[in-house]
Amino acid sequence: MGHYCRICGRERPNEQFSGKGHRIHVCKGCNAKPKSERQAIEDTDSILAFMQQSHISEKNVARLKKLTESENSQVASLAAVVLKVAEVKPYKTRRLKFLAKMHPEIMRDLEKTGLICAYTRKWDGSEIFAEDAADSLSSFTARSVR
Repeated sequence: MGHYCRICGRERPNEQFSGKGHRIHVCKGCNAKPKSERQAIEDTDSILAFMQQSHISEKNVARLKKLTESENSQVASLAAVVLKVAEVKPYKTRRLKFLAKMHPEIMRDLEKTGLICAYTRKWDGSEIFAEDAADSLSSFTARSVR
């Protein structure tokens, strides 16, 4: 039985972890990546986790403010959008419905950044790709039948 790598998100065998990597749950392949890249992945994961929480607390808001000043522009933009959400509606109950009705500009930002998918707990990107593939396949077969 292996270990979970928190950077790549895969279950890897014990041999893929060094001594230090075992402790911090980072496989050898991910440990070879530059520290800035690993930090960006961890920051993005923490931002996505904020969207899944039932309440974005004051400590989380302070962390988001710190992340908006990140050197990585993607991390900074994601943090800025989640910070807007936290200021407007920190509790998760009916958050999307409220944002769609009262703050459509924030909803557009969530859709642009892909954070709207992070709102659900069991989001898997492969489901979206499978739906797109099924749609394209059905449109392809419909054209060939004609």
